[in-house]
Amino acid sequence: MSKQRRSRDQLRIATLVAGLAFPTLTLIPFGSIWLWQNGYLLFWAIAGMVCVASAVFLQRRFFPEPAASQPKASLDGDQNSGDPTWTPAEQEAWHDVLAIAAAVDAEKLTSRDAVLELGVDTIRAVAQRLHPEVSDPVWQFTLPEAFALTERVSRRLRRFTVENVPLGDRLTIANAMTAYRWRGAFDVAEKAYDIWRMARLVNPVTAATHELRERLSKQLLEAGRTHVTDRLVDAYVNEVGRAAIDLYGGRLRITPEELEQSVTGSSILDAAAIARRSNEPLRILICGQTGSGKSSLVNALAGEVHAIVDALPLDGGFTPYRIAREGFPGTLVVDSPGLDGKPETLAALVEQAKNCDLLIPVVPANRADRQIERQMLDQVRSAFAAMPRRRPPPVVAAMTQIDRLRPFQEWAPPYDLAKAQQPKAASIKAAMEAVASDLSLSPDEIVPVSLRAGAEYNIDALWGCIAVNLPEAQRAKLVRQVADSKSGWMLRKVWSQAVGAGRVIGRSLQR
Repeated sequence: MSKQRRSRDQLRIATLVAGLAFPTLTLIPFGSIWLWQNGYLLFWAIAGMVCVASAVFLQRRFFPEPAASQPKASLDGDQNSGDPTWTPAEQEAWHDVLAIAAAVDAEKLTSRDAVLELGVDTIRAVAQRLHPEVSDPVWQFTLPEAFALTERVSRRLRRFTVENVPLGDRLTIANAMTAYRWRGAFDVAEKAYDIWRMARLVNPVTAATHELRERLSKQLLEAGRTHVTDRLVDAYVNEVGRAAIDLYGGRLRITPEELEQSVTGSSILDAAAIARRSNEPLRILICGQTGSGKSSLVNALAGEVHAIVDALPLDGGFTPYRIAREGFPGTLVVDSPGLDGKPETLAALVEQAKNCDLLIPVVPANRADRQIERQMLDQVRSAFAAMPRRRPPPVVAAMTQIDRLRPFQEWAPPYDLAKAQQPKAASIKAAMEAVASDLSLSPDEIVPVSLRAGAEYNIDALWGCIAVNLPEAQRAKLVRQVADSKSGWMLRKVWSQAVGAGRVIGRSLQR
């Protein structure tokens, strides 16, 4: 907290204390009896009201509350924001959680059972959203996932207790049990206070002034308590919802360490000729019609590429290359066979797209027929729409052969496409607009390039556009890794588990 912010908070508290304490501080020296006997009680009451009104005015004038449209803060930041790595299905589950938090009435949460029931309702809503195919989705998680969730919640509770509970680092279980057993003492104290309020009616004037002051203070405290309670309920529902999304989304099935070292099945096959296994790379799929310049684009992107399998295509004609470039460590570029309009070729490309994190369709600027590319993108989008637990890869289109646009003889890059004053620049801009319309892309997702030998142009701009989409590609990669870890049992893992079980049984028999 900055020094200026701290000073403002101190001044705010000082004005509030001064405004509320003035009636009591003036009543003590004069005495309620003296005020009543001498006829000053009315003047004192007017002065007190003016003081309170001044404090309220100063609060609203110099310390305005944040706008209602601003997001509310939680213990961990913006509690209304979801995880950017969530899949569409998980985002829908998060919207369900926010709806529950908005509809709950904090005043009705008067018991432990009510709080637990609210948490169960939140968990059930998330489970039903992420596992609609089963009748009882609440139990659709494994024992290791339950242990991982318990570990995470325990870690968060420990930090909260140590940082927010007075003497929380010294609080023992015995102390907590004792405090719970004495929870009824608060009711006894409240009843004793009510008796004291009746007893002080012997002096009606003093009792009336104290009652007015206490009612005002109680209303202020009640407003603050209601605000805090609502925020705590929102935070409680949101935290339960986040944990449930991670649980039923399968994100707890693999540890961060395992995810860091994991390599999906498709990448293992592509990297079979590599002696040393590396971490899961970012997979970029380059596709387009025959003669569009796909292979030339691969060479232009990397300068020098390394074919993973001795430059021989894999099944279906897909050839992966490893590209080393600053800012893009561990990147695989998969060159695909040319689209020829055959259904089997298109189906193979869609399947390959499911194993990639970024898609680069290569579209010639001087070819008006883009029906094949449009059909390819539509089928890729439909495939991912049918998999709500996956994130679709971002698309960056490389518009090639711009040097062949009218006027044919002009080629003097660079071109300013924003102004497009030159005839060639105007042709390039018009081609970009046509490609964007034909492929349902935005102009920002299209980069015009030239791959002519010795006259490559705008390759750095293409890398820049890839870098802009890199965060979304990384999210797609993360979800792809998690989905691959859930797709089936790996023989090595099953064998390791069997060996571990055998060791446990062996130790039991030796005892």
